[in-house]
Amino acid sequence: MTLPRRLAEYDSPEGAREYLEEYEKLHRKLSDRRERRLLEGFLRRTGPIATALDLPSGWGRYLRFLQARGARVIEADYSGEMLRLGRSLFQEHPPAGFLRALGHRIPLADRSVDLVFSMRLNHHLVEPEVRRQHLREVFRVAARWAIFSYFDHDSLKNRIRRLRRRLGSRRRLKSTLRRAEVRELAEEAGFVLRADPMLFRIGSGHRLVLAERR
Repeated sequence: MTLPRRLAEYDSPEGAREYLEEYEKLHRKLSDRRERRLLEGFLRRTGPIATALDLPSGWGRYLRFLQARGARVIEADYSGEMLRLGRSLFQEHPPAGFLRALGHRIPLADRSVDLVFSMRLNHHLVEPEVRRQHLREVFRVAARWAIFSYFDHDSLKNRIRRLRRRLGSRRRLKSTLRRAEVRELAEEAGFVLRADPMLFRIGSGHRLVLAERR
């Protein structure tokens, strides 16, 4: 599927509803449970958060999670339909605001929120420089903390995918970053990585990162 077609589907009412229903599947529930456990550990280390940008927010999967830590949350996403769905789902305790934005072009000032929270976006960005620019934007906007995920180039899952490609598989390669590359981008922006565990060592190539501004 081409990127324009993928974005068009994501920005459709059907795509927004499908993403909402995706997390009712068993494998997604297991992944979500592990992800939240790691993220809870991250937020114990950060302490209270006054303001947070959740990008991509989708329909608001992590809104309550962030609000429970005291944060005033801006929900941001490329998909207007996702944001509309979020408005309808969280009318009783809405976020501080909604913002339509791309992850590699965030229309906010430098250091404008305490925490930038960007889960499960980077591996969807096809161009390597766009993946790097996404992290630069995360670091630019974050005043204190950044939490994000990326697909590790050297993960077991990605190594298997590369091997299968050499043996004739037509499955596309993952959109990845190297661990050292992420650390370098963080250091250039004045951040230090405090934690970067794998979501699962077997079966997932996603690495979750907690970074703190020096």
